[in-house]
Amino acid sequence: MAALTPAAVRLKELEEQLATLHKRGNEKNEYIGGYGGGHLHASSFADVEKHEAERRALAQQVKEARAALKAERQVIKGHASSFNDPSVWTKTLLAGDERFEKADDGIERELAQATYGLVSASDFKETKARLERKRSEELAGAESEAARRLEEAEEKKRLKRQKQRQQQAARLSFVDDEEGGVEAKEEGGVALQEAR
Repeated sequence: MAALTPAAVRLKELEEQLATLHKRGNEKNEYIGGYGGGHLHASSFADVEKHEAERRALAQQVKEARAALKAERQVIKGHASSFNDPSVWTKTLLAGDERFEKADDGIERELAQATYGLVSASDFKETKARLERKRSEELAGAESEAARRLEEAEEKKRLKRQKQRQQQAARLSFVDDEEGGVEAKEEGGVALQEAR
């Protein structure tokens, strides 16, 4: 038997309370005065009203619990469908050992590998200092490389803009017309200038 969810447990409890309420009211399905159905046998009208109000409130709670259970089942089905989705399996498989890797800068790992076994304190300090110098040189080199690439990109942008300006200036042509005036026009059709 499957484990019950909290919503299913709540619904089961409410349905049991409703069944107990029906038994306590001594409701009988008998034919009385032309009307059939669950007639309530009680000592007074006030008892009938009280019992009916309690039954309606409990029935409303059962209805809400059923809706909650249905929503919970939908969430579980959605989770199960995404869990069994092959794309999730593939993504997890492609991630590989990434989930086991430690997010450190690598100095501790390199230090542990370089000082494996019994090492004196002075050797350990020298190795640590050497690795830290190496790391700082690598970072400085990476920063200078990034700055150099940024300068190259800026220079390429500047040369590209200069080339575009030269091409735009070359597009202008001057043509003599019949009346002897000079007409300047752009080949792209953006602007016409006439000198007459």
